[in-house]
Amino acid sequence: MANLNRIILAGRLTADPDSRSTMDGVAMAKFRLAVARPSIGQGGTDFVDVVAWRKVAEDCGDKLRKGQLVLVEGRIQNRSYDDQTGKRHWVTEVVARSVVPLGKSSAAPVPAEESVEEDLSGDLPF
Repeated sequence: MANLNRIILAGRLTADPDSRSTMDGVAMAKFRLAVARPSIGQGGTDFVDVVAWRKVAEDCGDKLRKGQLVLVEGRIQNRSYDDQTGKRHWVTEVVARSVVPLGKSSAAPVPAEESVEEDLSGDLPF
């Protein structure tokens, strides 16, 4: 059986997306999504970090705002980095393939990213 890494989330942005470019000029946007858990058993909210690249990132930076309800489709990624003191930190995030605004917003959907499987984690500006 083949491996599958795909996630679909619907939630609200906790802040406007943070749009940047890597040293190579590749567009990147990061945002946090507040996703409500079902109220059966333990309800609550999960806060999920999302990163988008290239055209999806540009569109997220242009079209998405704090509090907006969106649908995110992508894959889960784990990565690590060392801070200035040499301490290793681990990060789990969703790499967005597509982002679709939901609700009464008149914003157009953010188109899906072309399927490019290159590792850009070394280009992250943080």
